[in-house]
This record gives sequence, C-alpha cells and structure tokens, in this order.
Amino acid sequence: MKVNYRPAEEKDLEPAHQTLVESLNQFAVQRALPVVELDFEEGLPLWRHLLGTSGEGFLVAEVKKRLAGFCCNIVRGNLWLVSYFVVAPEFQGSGIGRALFERALGEAQSNEEVEVVAAYTNASNWPSISLYTRNGIFPRMPVLKLEGTISSICEATREVEPLEGEVAGLTEETIASVDGIDLEIRGINREIDHRFWLGATGMRCYLFRKGEKVTSYAYVSNDGTIGPLATLNSEDDMERMLCFCLDRLSSQGVDSFTVHVPGGNTGALSLLYDRGFIIQELSLLMSSLPFGRWENYIISRPSLL
Repeated sequence: MKVNYRPAEEKDLEPAHQTLVESLNQFAVQRALPVVELDFEEGLPLWRHLLGTSGEGFLVAEVKKRLAGFCCNIVRGNLWLVSYFVVAPEFQGSGIGRALFERALGEAQSNEEVEVVAAYTNASNWPSISLYTRNGIFPRMPVLKLEGTISSICEATREVEPLEGEVAGLTEETIASVDGIDLEIRGINREIDHRFWLGATGMRCYLFRKGEKVTSYAYVSNDGTIGPLATLNSEDDMERMLCFCLDRLSSQGVDSFTVHVPGGNTGALSLLYDRGFIIQELSLLMSSLPFGRWENYIISRPSLL
C-alpha cells in the first residue's frame, strides 16, 4: 500500500474533521456510548488556528488521495503537544498511525527549544497510550470531563460566594496579564492561543483581581464550556471563579455546562460534584516530564490543553 505523507493544507481540514468524527464514533460504538455529532463549520476557526500555528507540524497521510490519518502537533514555548492524532477506521492497524507519529516525534526531537513532549488521550484508548508510553510520553494526570444542566444542578451543601470578574477585551494589557498567569501556572507562554480565544465568536474572557493585579482568568463559551481557567490564588478562589462562571452562563440562558478538570484540581472537582455534575469521560494527560500546577487550572478544549 502506497502512502503519501505530507504537510496539511486548507483543503484537508474538512476531510480531517470527517476522519475525526468517524474515529470517535467507532470508539463510541465499541464501548456502547452515544455517537458524536460535530459540525465542521462551527469547528472551522479552530481547525484553521491549528493549521496556521502548527508550522510543519500538521501532517496528513493519503492513500489513493483518501485521507487515511493525520497528526497535528503544536509548539508553545518549550512544550510540544499532540493536538490530534487520528487514523481512519479502515486504515487502523496498517502501520500508518505509527509512521505518522514517528515523523511528528522526529520534529520534536530535532527542536532544541522543546523540553516537554505531551499528548492527551482517552483513558480507554490503550493503543495510543501504549504508543506514547513506548516513546517516553507517560501518563501524568487524569482529566475528567464533567457535565451538568440547570435541571440537574442540586442545592449546594455549602455556600460559595462567587468571585467578581470583569470582561476582558483583546488588548495588549489583557494578553500580558493572562500570558503571565500561564507562565506561572503552566510553565509556558501561549500568547497566540489567547489572541485566538479573545477574538473567537461566542467566547468571553473574564479577569479577576487582587487589588490592582490580575491574578486569575476564566473563559466561558455560549455552548456552556468553561475553560481555560487559571488562578494564582487559593483553592477557595478556584471554587468562587467557577461559581461566577456558572452564574454568568445561567443568566445568559445557557442551560448545560461542560468542564474539563485535571484530577489534581480537587477544589474544582469538589465544587462541581457538590453541584450535581457527573463524569462523562475520563482522559489522560501524558508527558515526557512533569509540568504545570494543575490544581490551579482547568483546561480548554483538549486540542489546545
């Protein structure tokens, strides 16, 4: 079987999206889970962001002009992250996935600025976990995808006063503030992603201060997703920020919520379970070296961590 490996182009984005949906639904059917529906047009800004900021790191594999798989990795500071690694169901087990990943990993190993290689995968995806582990990328942290709705949120067993936040604009001052927080919490800068989020339709950022200094930020989306969210402060502030986000989304008519919470963030997990959220998916953050203060962080959509 002749396989053509090459950098991705704009024309590959919709086939990549369809391949992702096919792979996710194969995974869901195998585990008796609901199939997923992802709208390409809604996801197109993110696809374009990944294509435009991954350099040569967005690779596709073609077989007779059919997209058989793709691997997209992004570099942010000293972190090299696998955003997507997908092989179409009919080509799984053919060696295409391994070849794609080896080509991608070679880029990370040749980049002198990269210190940490990381990936994100479903905790039940044993082939991917095994592939990553064999290449020195080890499981570090569980990540729980929690969901709740207005009707299912139960009365809290304890009162938590929401922290007051202010809407952030796409300004250099905002970028400097949130990127500075990331540097302390995640250990890396990612100005380019904050510019994307701050300009995204249906997404808003709120800043939280201690005195005059911005010490926390939180993004919320019209679809009910909360994150990324980061704070330099205590566990209490994490809980109060989440309450602010839930209140703000509820007041805007959003009735269902999704949060991706690292297992080390016990404050967020305690509050959300106390509010009646339930787990929908368990994933793993994997990396070559430990990084990040995950007790102070809630991730964005997994492709950007």
